[in-house]
Amino acid sequence: MSINLDIFDPNIKTKLATLPEKMLEYAEEVLLKQAQLMRDLAKIYCPVDTGSLRDSIRVERGGSGLRWREVRVRAGGYVTNPNTGRKVDYAYYQEYGTRYMVAKMFMQMAYLQVQPSIEAMIKAEVAQKI
Repeated sequence: MSINLDIFDPNIKTKLATLPEKMLEYAEEVLLKQAQLMRDLAKIYCPVDTGSLRDSIRVERGGSGLRWREVRVRAGGYVTNPNTGRKVDYAYYQEYGTRYMVAKMFMQMAYLQVQPSIEAMIKAEVAQKI
């Protein structure tokens, strides 16, 4: 990635000072788009009984401290299973349990499809907008 700057531009100092923030902003846009794609893929791969687990898959933004720009794809909670009357619980054993191993690795399968393009898309998006 290369960035061209006009050193004779009177606003060069301001532009340089805001560059890291702009790069983070553009990278976050890409992460959000890819997280939404991962969410949609996970919903396709998710094994369905009542559909509650699939319906609970979502993108969450935000964190604390320096991680306030976090983007996560999560499952579980927020949706009630009609068979049990409890909120759906997405846990490690659901993803990596011994029964139906391939069908239950839906989050990992979705991540593995999205992951290779994230870095390339961030570089392309940041370079294009700057």
